[in-house]
Amino acid sequence: MRKLIGIALTMLLLAGGQIFGFEMYIGPSDIDGHIYKTPPTEAEMQKMLDERVERHACMQKSVALSEKYNAARNPLLVAYPTSNMYKYDVLHYKIDIAIDMASETIDGYVDILCKSLVDGLSSVDLTLTTSLNVTDARLNGSSKTYSHSTDILTVNFDQTFNTDDEFTVRIYYNGSPVYSNLDGMEFYTIWSRKVCYTNCEPFGARNWWPCKDFPFDKADNGADIIITHPTTYGGYSMDVVSNGLLQSVTNNGATTTTYWKESHPISTYLIALVLTDFNQTVQNWEYEPGQFMPVEQNYYPSAPPSATWSSTYYMVNYTIPALDALSHYFGRYPFWDEKYGHMHYGWGGAMEHQTSTSISPYFNSEYVIAHELMHQWSGDNVTCKTFNHMWLNEGFASYGEVLYFEYTYGWPTAKSWLMGQHHINAGTPYVEDIETDDMFDGATVYDKGSWLVHMLRNQMGDSLFFPAMQDYFLTSQFAGKSANTDDLNSICSQYFGSDMSWFFDAWVYQEDQPNYEYSYEYEASAKSADYLVHFYLAQNNTDGIFPMYVDIVAFAGGYDTTFTIWDGSEGELINFNLPNPPDSFWIDPDDKILKTVTEVPWTMHIAVSQVPDAVIGQPYSFTFSAIGGVPDYSWEKTLGQYPVGLTFNTSTGELSGTPTWVADYYFQLLCTDSDDPPNTDERGFLMRVVEQSIPRGDVDDSGNIDIDDVVYLINYIFGGGPAPDPIEKGDVDCSDNVDIDDVVYLINYIFGGGPAPCE
Repeated sequence: MRKLIGIALTMLLLAGGQIFGFEMYIGPSDIDGHIYKTPPTEAEMQKMLDERVERHACMQKSVALSEKYNAARNPLLVAYPTSNMYKYDVLHYKIDIAIDMASETIDGYVDILCKSLVDGLSSVDLTLTTSLNVTDARLNGSSKTYSHSTDILTVNFDQTFNTDDEFTVRIYYNGSPVYSNLDGMEFYTIWSRKVCYTNCEPFGARNWWPCKDFPFDKADNGADIIITHPTTYGGYSMDVVSNGLLQSVTNNGATTTTYWKESHPISTYLIALVLTDFNQTVQNWEYEPGQFMPVEQNYYPSAPPSATWSSTYYMVNYTIPALDALSHYFGRYPFWDEKYGHMHYGWGGAMEHQTSTSISPYFNSEYVIAHELMHQWSGDNVTCKTFNHMWLNEGFASYGEVLYFEYTYGWPTAKSWLMGQHHINAGTPYVEDIETDDMFDGATVYDKGSWLVHMLRNQMGDSLFFPAMQDYFLTSQFAGKSANTDDLNSICSQYFGSDMSWFFDAWVYQEDQPNYEYSYEYEASAKSADYLVHFYLAQNNTDGIFPMYVDIVAFAGGYDTTFTIWDGSEGELINFNLPNPPDSFWIDPDDKILKTVTEVPWTMHIAVSQVPDAVIGQPYSFTFSAIGGVPDYSWEKTLGQYPVGLTFNTSTGELSGTPTWVADYYFQLLCTDSDDPPNTDERGFLMRVVEQSIPRGDVDDSGNIDIDDVVYLINYIFGGGPAPDPIEKGDVDCSDNVDIDDVVYLINYIFGGGPAPCE
């Protein structure tokens, strides 16, 4: 409320038309007291950008998954939960298995603590590859019947459970785990050491242990990972690294049992382990004065410390700076009471396993460290509810790269990196079909997702965006759980002050981007010694409209000014004054929007953006007008219906009569001028016929005209908030438009003794 009142008073001083001279977010600025490091050279940045395209994890995973997750090629894949899986909630996993490095097999059991979400639950469906052999299924210690086909293991009960009842299912199993197209458990040898590792995003956990392998149901109370393994193998000692904190290492002689415990909620694909001969470097991150968290870097003994692809250099030198940077923006690293670090493994990329990122010894770079760390907020602490919303994981992680560079080196370096993620004509970040579409598409899910976060930041402003994100990731109802795009929207809308669906609906579910086309003309002002400018901004998009706040710079004979407009339709006609004739315009000069921009010749435009409501039984008249081109203008309805009782004059553009039916009416008008060849413009209008006239000014229906009505109007005009109902209540100056002039008029009436809202 205070923020909007402040904006209102600022506009009282600055307003003078349909534009306003402030921005909701000015742009990145230096962090108080923060010392930036010397940024990478241009050549070093370009090298990282090139390697990002060639070696980025998503590019490698995308190729494999395009083959794997295609229903026609892999008909046995279960990519969606069964109906039974929505009837119970997993509270905890306990994985207790032995790994035989020689035979490359596993043997053991998994305990699954569950809570019924319905009355009468008599079975549970789990996921487990049929390549593994189930030897027993138990409910609270007693053996039960089960069936196992495709990926589904169903355990049948001889009793029922009701809502909130808890029970434990134990599955005994053994055999050769599956590693298929980058998912599951793999054995391999590198630098004379044998390694067993897991890599499970999105559906690979089922390839080595029974679970509910979908991200909507995280284990609320975490997981215990207990691995019995050879004490030595091939003459080398063997270590296991996994999630959370190490609880114990028990030497059994020929074997050792290593016990890790993850106490935070965790999704199945984030549970991971690596078993091999590790060297370890332990660092300490001071997350607040005198408080430290271990940063554990686990690496193959042959990995050199120098700055090469096969090195420990990047994980050792950049993890703590990345923890500082991302904690600055998003709040303290979510698993500060456990650990963070890295563990080498056999896949060619990196994977954000909770508290311990797995990383190839050949895939090291500064941005990779930041990307995978950002996942600890976006992906691990808050996990996408379904993989259709993978952009929530990968878009934030990719923008984490940008923020890391901003915090470490300053905005120019960060912007260079952001522009390396710039793609035009990309698809939707939302993955419509996870069976057939590429959920790891680099251009859309990762890079357009990153730009989506960047634009959300700019539309909200830093003062709202970062507190909203800290709440979303760390303290909201979604922290430690799963979320989808609507859930993120709910948090952002709460902080923004109004529903931000206009942003998410466009950028998450539409292809491409706004393709802005602008034109302008000007004339000497009839009332002052300046120039009246008619500026037209349109979106020529292949999909729908992208409603956005857009910054515009006007250059006029050595004078320049920046203003921000709300662009929420196919075309916006804006009128304003400049002291000199305009030379040029710059649309979105700071690249806050993923876009294209083209200047086009000025033609003719319909000069009306909205139509006043009519009152049933009362005479009504409204005249549509146009600007530019060659008068006279002719008008034609091309679609829709006028209100019953009104007629339209195609020569004058007047809509008049007495309405007789209450309804909402939509129609499109085509305006044609007298030029040869003629210019045309077409626009749609929504008009309402209401029961009775309502006093203007009381836009929030409180019974009073006060500052709350000013805030309501500002929120509607500039924030995408709800419209006055009916719209005329906001047209306090009877100009047939609801705009900044009405805000100024209302402020003048409330605080300055100005005239009351018109009749």
